Amino acid sequence: MNTENHLPDSPGLKISPPRLSGQTPSPVRNTVFRLMLILSGVFGAGWCFISAFALPVFPLTVLSYTLLFTAVFALIHSFKRFQPLLLLVFCLAYCAAVWYLRQLIFQGFLITVNRMMTAYAEHSDFEFPIYLVLAPAAQYSQLCTLFVLFVLFPVTGLMSNAVIKRKSFWLAFLSTFPFLLAALAFTITPYFPAVLLLFLCWTLLILTRLSAEKKKRSAKAKGFSVRNDAVSSRSGLLMIPAVLISFVLIMGTFPPQSYRHPEGAEKLRAELIDTATDGTFLNGGKAFAGNVSHVDLSGAGKVEFTGKTALRVKTDQPYPLYLKSFAGSVYTGSSWELLPDSDYTGINQKLDGLNVQNLSGQYASLSRRGNTPDFQPFGLQVQNIAAAKQCIYAPYNLTTTPQQISGVRFINDAFIRSGALFGTGQYSFYAYALSEEATRSAPWSILFTLAPNSMFRTRDAADYLNAQSRLDSLNSTNIADYYKSTLPDDLLNKLDGETKTFISKEQEYRLFLYDKYTQLPQGAREKTVSLMKQDERLNGFFVQDLASSYSYSSVDSIANAVKSYLSDHCYYTLSPKKPPKGRDFADYFLSESHEGYCVHFATAAAVMLRAMGVPARYAEGYIVTTGDYLNAGSDGWADIPDSRAHAWVELYSPGLGWQPFDVTPGFNPARNLTQDNNPVNQPPVPSAESSNPSAESAVQSEPETASSQPAQTESSPSASSAPGAGPQGTPDLSNSTLPLVLIIASIALLLACTALKHRIALAHRLKLFAHTDVNRAAIAVYAYLTKLTEYGGEISEEISGLALKARFSRQGITEKERKVMTHYAEQTARECYGRLPRAKRFAFKYVDNLI
Repeated sequence: MNTENHLPDSPGLKISPPRLSGQTPSPVRNTVFRLMLILSGVFGAGWCFISAFALPVFPLTVLSYTLLFTAVFALIHSFKRFQPLLLLVFCLAYCAAVWYLRQLIFQGFLITVNRMMTAYAEHSDFEFPIYLVLAPAAQYSQLCTLFVLFVLFPVTGLMSNAVIKRKSFWLAFLSTFPFLLAALAFTITPYFPAVLLLFLCWTLLILTRLSAEKKKRSAKAKGFSVRNDAVSSRSGLLMIPAVLISFVLIMGTFPPQSYRHPEGAEKLRAELIDTATDGTFLNGGKAFAGNVSHVDLSGAGKVEFTGKTALRVKTDQPYPLYLKSFAGSVYTGSSWELLPDSDYTGINQKLDGLNVQNLSGQYASLSRRGNTPDFQPFGLQVQNIAAAKQCIYAPYNLTTTPQQISGVRFINDAFIRSGALFGTGQYSFYAYALSEEATRSAPWSILFTLAPNSMFRTRDAADYLNAQSRLDSLNSTNIADYYKSTLPDDLLNKLDGETKTFISKEQEYRLFLYDKYTQLPQGAREKTVSLMKQDERLNGFFVQDLASSYSYSSVDSIANAVKSYLSDHCYYTLSPKKPPKGRDFADYFLSESHEGYCVHFATAAAVMLRAMGVPARYAEGYIVTTGDYLNAGSDGWADIPDSRAHAWVELYSPGLGWQPFDVTPGFNPARNLTQDNNPVNQPPVPSAESSNPSAESAVQSEPETASSQPAQTESSPSASSAPGAGPQGTPDLSNSTLPLVLIIASIALLLACTALKHRIALAHRLKLFAHTDVNRAAIAVYAYLTKLTEYGGEISEEISGLALKARFSRQGITEKERKVMTHYAEQTARECYGRLPRAKRFAFKYVDNLI
């Protein structure tokens, strides 16, 4: 039993809770074990970070100072009485050093950040910023070492506190794990022994804690408490060889050099990164047209619009625009996917640096048609307000090349996406606005435009043009020849260098695209062709006789026939039915539902064109109409609402690249037409007999849109959206409000947990005070009173005597005496609480839960 001396103001014995004393720990063994734990944690974490990012540090200096920090912190924790004062002095000295060396530390910080950004860029598809370092390269090692040491100082302090004072695994883990996580987040492998050293620290902390807790539980079961540091130090030292041997066996059996990330783990990592970068919190909300990897058509159900600004655009020429953010190449029946990068290996080598998205710009330069009515240059600035930050909304016919713009990535021949982890908020492009006539190119028209007139007097040219004349009328028998026709080598070799190179690259790409962009799932082509043959106009395409009454003189005429078919047979609505699970999306739309919005029309048109042998792609993004510029502010910026999100088809124009072709009824940006002001192809009006509330809403001439205010007076936006992208009947949370909502929710949760913990503690204490064993209840009351002494409470002689009687007397105390002790404890708690200042009252009530 522990006792304290009699004090003048507090006569009698002071007793603490009964304690079972264990074996006295060996000071040397205890100190050695604790130092080993601290050093393994600090060295492991520090060297994981240093090796992962190849930081230019002086290893011996880092080692020496880490040993010094560890020794000083361990020495400070050995002084129980002056420990807070010594820690304060040590920390003040650290802060003074940071202030004095702040410029040098900042340069070391920049060097470290640049190394991290470089490593992240090498191990991901993102581009990261590199910051300017003013210090000369010869000082990089000194500055980086200085910064690392100033980081390791607080880490050593936290580890010392976790191991020596708190004996907390979680504090040690949270102090060291971020250094390993910084590397593993991008699959960067640190120096393997450093990782093992870190795992050794964590393993020993867990095992020694479990060993000590087992003995504590055994003692508490007998009514005692136990405090035995010998348990952890002795068992920990014995465990070190066992743990090290286990690590050696693991490394011998599975060498780190032979390790490969499992396919499932890589897939999970990729999905997590996509979720993080595409998610609402980091990506600004996949509001509409916000896909960068694929389009999930199964989510193309009902869409609604808020009318809020998604983009802001500023241009020197107010042309109507299609701003593309994604192009789907592979149709699966339920989604649009990208072509794998491996498919581009050969064609990228042949294109030799030419990106297909810049094809028309080079064509205009070679043909000297730039700044003509057919090729009108313009500049465009885009601000991303609430659209997906990973998307780059770019115009067609770019003259801006990948080398001329930073922070974005050209995704092969398809589209552009942000190269930054958290997306890009503002960017600029230069492009050409093509006339409708200019987009109607053909393979032979490239020669007419780029070749000198003298070439057409040759027999080779005449033979080539005669062969091309059989492609004046297109149908299923010659559509492949149209795209695969190339200049004979004799003609190609007569062209000058730049023209020859351009035509050669364009022909190689045209041969590449035909097979890739006419792909359809198994069985889809046959079903679609069978459906189209039921239409007299489209059936003419499949008739072998070129003299058929329905002949097609160009790809545009074929596409217009498909557009007319969709306009005649399908209806526009923002509330379509979703296809049954496993059903082909386009087939369901064309043969059964016959209703949908732009995603449905664009997908169906792309599938129909591919079935006819015409290369086509699905594209989505935002449209800018001529009317949108009328509302531009005095600064020239025009607001583009979320209702301008749209999907369309892309057709390939030889020499010019991919061009937009809109098949959705009611949409024509050049004429300022959308379904909002041109509501065509609406679902048929139901008969009066079947009218009901839902039918009445379907009769409206404009598609109904929802918002957070049911009685909103604004005109409802009406464009279409990428599938699964918009709010589905839920309130819209913009970028500015979502973090605030999360913060408020977190604070509310914290307050709720604090209140719940307080109630549980009170209930537990009342249960102890009312225990059927009055002696155990009395001991619990006394233990409670000893906590109150920390806040100025006093324990009377009578209560001390009753506690001793309850613990050691054979008769124990009576029920009446138990009530006396309980009443005294409650009164003392109220008095302590009343004397405390406001700040300490909160700790008294909700931290220590004493009242």
